Amino acid sequence: MGYDLDESTPNHSVISKARARYGKEVFEQFFQKVLGLCVGAGLVGGEKVFVDSTIVKANASLKSLVSRQDLVEPKYNPKEYVDCVFSENPVEGSSLEGHSSKGDEKKVEQSKRKQRGRANKCLVSTTDPDASVYQRPGVPYQLAYKEHIAVDRQARVITAVKVTPAAVTDDRVLPDLIGNQPIKPKEVCADKIYGSVDIYAHLFDREILPSIPRRSTGGWRYTGGFPTDNFVYDKKHDVCICPANQTLKRKGKSYRWHWTAYKAEKEKCKACKLRSECTRGEAGRSIIRYDRQDALDFALAHLKTERAKTTIKQRKVYAETIFAEAKNSHGLRRAICRGLDKVTIQALLTCAVQNIKRLIKHSYALGPNSIFIALKQFHSRAKVLLVPVT
Repeated sequence: MGYDLDESTPNHSVISKARARYGKEVFEQFFQKVLGLCVGAGLVGGEKVFVDSTIVKANASLKSLVSRQDLVEPKYNPKEYVDCVFSENPVEGSSLEGHSSKGDEKKVEQSKRKQRGRANKCLVSTTDPDASVYQRPGVPYQLAYKEHIAVDRQARVITAVKVTPAAVTDDRVLPDLIGNQPIKPKEVCADKIYGSVDIYAHLFDREILPSIPRRSTGGWRYTGGFPTDNFVYDKKHDVCICPANQTLKRKGKSYRWHWTAYKAEKEKCKACKLRSECTRGEAGRSIIRYDRQDALDFALAHLKTERAKTTIKQRKVYAETIFAEAKNSHGLRRAICRGLDKVTIQALLTCAVQNIKRLIKHSYALGPNSIFIALKQFHSRAKVLLVPVT
C-alpha cells in the first residue's frame, strides 16, 4: 500500500472507522478495480462460470432472538402482566395456584408446533437484525448470512460477489451475479438448488448454456409412462394431444411454480389401447406444461450432453475450494462485524485479496518485472480509491 519498512502503519482502529466513512460502495469499487486488473491480465476468459453460496456465521447468538412483535409493543397488556406475576409467584391457598390446566399446556405445545419452520417470520435478533436463522441436516440452528459468488474457470478469479441473509434462496441471487460479469459467460454451472425453470429461462434468454441439474418440480411426481415430450401442445386451443391422438384439457395452474396441468377424460383413457404404456392410475392421464417450456426443454437437452456432465463434475473444484480458502485462510467462517453492509464489506475485501493472490501468481510466472508492474498498477489505483475522505 505504499508504506516503507521503517514507516509506522495506521492504527488498527482506522480500519473500523473506514467502514463507516467510506461505506459499502467504495469497497465495491475496490473489488471492481482488482477484478479489472485480473481481466486486463487475461485471467478471466468467460468460457465457464461457476456459481455457488456458503454460510457465514453471524456475530450474534441465538439468545438474542425475540419476537418481532416485542420490538413494537410490550409482550403483555397490564392485566396479562399481573396474571403472569401471580402465576409465577403463587400465594399459598390462593385460587390462582395451579391455574394452568393440561388443556392450556396442550394449546401452548400446539402453538409451538405451528411456528416451527417459521422462525425468521416470527423472530428477530436484537444484536444483528439483518441475520437470519439458518439450519440444515447436520448443522445446528444459528444466525447466519450467505455469501454468493461467481468464479471464472480460467484462473479461478471471483467475478461477482453478493451477501444476503441466510434465509434468501440461492436461485434469487443468480441473475444478479450473472448480470455483473465483466465478460459475458458462455456457460454457467451450479448445483441443483439453482435448477428452476425461472433460472433456465433467464439463461436461455441471454443465450447462456445452463449446466445446472434439475431440482424438484414443486410437488408434481412423475409416475412413469409417456414423458411430456410425447405430448403435442396446441397453443391456439390451449390443449395437449397425447400419442393416441386424444385431447387433454386444462385443469389447473400453479402460480408459484409457473406450470399448467392438463388432464384427459377418464372414460377415454380407460378405452385407450396405449393405456398400459401411458398410465397406471384409474383416473385419466395428466401432464404439466411450464410457461417457459422452451427454456426447460433446451436445458434438459443440454444436460444430456458430455459437455454439461463434464462441467458439473468440475463445480466442486472451481467453486467450493474458493470457499474453503476464504474460511481457512482469510477468516470468512464467521462475520467480524454486524449488519448486512459490514458483512458485505468483509466478503468484498476477502474476495479482492483472493483475486490479488491469483494476479500476483500470474505475474510471478511472467517474471519479476511483471510482478513490479502489477503491484505498481494496483498501488496507483488503490491509493486513489483509499485516499482519506475530508
